[in-house]
Amino acid sequence: MIKLIKKTITKKQETRRGSIFVEYLLLLTIVGIGVLVGLACVRIALVNELIDLANAINAINS
Repeated sequence: MIKLIKKTITKKQETRRGSIFVEYLLLLTIVGIGVLVGLACVRIALVNELIDLANAINAINS
């Protein structure tokens, strides 16, 4: 009887650990997608600023 209780508790702990791992994996996936989207937005903004700077330098030289 005691072995059955210990086995059940151990199994629940393993299930809990597995579910926590899945939660962390989902959180990491969401954060990773957010970082990629953020970097894409920064890239677009940086390219636009560099284009504006190039146009300003070109206007000075003309």
